[in-house]
Amino acid sequence: MKNTKGYTLYFLVYKNLQLKYKHSLLGFVWSFIHPLFYLLIFNFVFSKAFSEIENYSLFVLSGLIFWVYFSGSCNQLSQTFIKNTHLIKSLQVKKILYPISEQLTELVSFLAGFILFIGLMVYLNLNVNITILYIIPIIILFSIFTFSVGLILGSLNVFFRDIGILWNTLNPALFYLTPIAYAIDIIPQEYSYYFKFNPLYHFLYIIRNVLHQGCAPEFYHSIFCLVITFITVLISIFIYRKTKNGFISNL
Repeated sequence: MKNTKGYTLYFLVYKNLQLKYKHSLLGFVWSFIHPLFYLLIFNFVFSKAFSEIENYSLFVLSGLIFWVYFSGSCNQLSQTFIKNTHLIKSLQVKKILYPISEQLTELVSFLAGFILFIGLMVYLNLNVNITILYIIPIIILFSIFTFSVGLILGSLNVFFRDIGILWNTLNPALFYLTPIAYAIDIIPQEYSYYFKFNPLYHFLYIIRNVLHQGCAPEFYHSIFCLVITFITVLISIFIYRKTKNGFISNL
């Protein structure tokens, strides 16, 4: 049974990757090019305005590649049950395998681009030392958080198609409410407090501890990320279990 599930998951990931890069000449390289375009734009527009940020290019890049991963994963996961309607109705496959396969697909693309970006980061004076290994558990934790958010969106979107539309509407706003191209220090103090309710702020903080500052993740922000991920996982499990039996009749 486990082998069957493993094979099914492998097939779904393989299918997703084929569809994602079908007729694409560059394939996985797009995982590198996409954030690179944003980096060039931010450098051109904001590098002088935020000259107080040391190594601004590395600062932006370390946040940008994780944002693209988060956004792409949530976009795909929000539609995963809908786009696999015919498979869900025709195959006796556990429904949870569809969002897991979407997350793994995005993770493969992210890691392919991340390997290339490590080379660029070294060029941008990335401090390569033993602390860089902290990025591995951070990627795992961030992936679990991202999957949980996406599973919530995907489960609810089956019943309320406004969820997918709302997410696509709020996604650009969330991008600018997350300190990717700027430091939170520029936000007036009375408003910066609210920015810290954004879980992505805390994830980017510990990511930049490792990739931008070359040090271990700060304890407070690491604990916050662990707690918010745990809570998000519990919520996603609850919503998925409450909704999964109604998928077929609503797809």
